[in-house]
Amino acid sequence: MLKKTLLAIFGLALAASAPLYATTRATDYPGSVTLLMEMPGVRSDLALNRDQIAQIHSLRQELKSRSQSLLKNPAAPSSGLTQDQRLFALIDGNNARALAILTPAQFARFTEIQNQILSYSMLVSPQIQKQLRLSYRQKASIEALRVRGLEFVSEINRSYGSGAVSHKNRVDILRDYRVRQAEEMKALLTPAQRNAFAALCGKPLPKS
Repeated sequence: MLKKTLLAIFGLALAASAPLYATTRATDYPGSVTLLMEMPGVRSDLALNRDQIAQIHSLRQELKSRSQSLLKNPAAPSSGLTQDQRLFALIDGNNARALAILTPAQFARFTEIQNQILSYSMLVSPQIQKQLRLSYRQKASIEALRVRGLEFVSEINRSYGSGAVSHKNRVDILRDYRVRQAEEMKALLTPAQRNAFAALCGKPLPKS
C-alpha cells in the first residue's frame, strides 16, 4: 500500500498549457521528496532528528499550499512561463531545500528508499538510466511512456483544477496509472538490469 500510495506523488505537477516535449524534463527526483520523507517508516529508517522533521514538515506544507494555489489559480500567459513549468520549478526548489537538510549518510539511504518505493517509475531518472546502462532504444521507449504519462496527468490535473475531479479521486487515479506505467517500464529491462536496479534499492524498509 505504501508503494502504491507514493507512486501518486508523480502526479503532483503537470497541468500543461504548452507542448509537453518543450516544457518538461526528466529528473532524478520525479516527485515531492518531502512527502516521502514524512512517511513514518521512512522517517524512522533515516533516523531524522526533531529539527529535521520540523523543517521537512514545514517544506511539505509550503509545497502543498503553493502547488494547490497554482493549480487552481494559474497565472496569465503574460507571465512567460507555462503552468507546468512553474510547478516543476516549485517542486525542484522544494526538493533541493529538503535534500539539503539530510546528512551525507541520510542522503545516500534516501536515494535507495526512493528507488525502492517508486520502483520502476524511477527509470525516468537520468542517473538511474546511466547506472543501468540502458540502450538508446530503451531510453527512447521510457521517454515515450514518460511523456504519455505527462499528458494523462495534465488532463487529470485540469479536471481537478476545474472541480470536476475531487482531490481523493485525483490521487486514486494517478496512483493506479503510475502502477501500470511502472510495470510497462519494468518490461523494457533485461533480467540483468532488473537485478542491477534491485541492488540500487538497498535493504527493504521495515514493514509498518
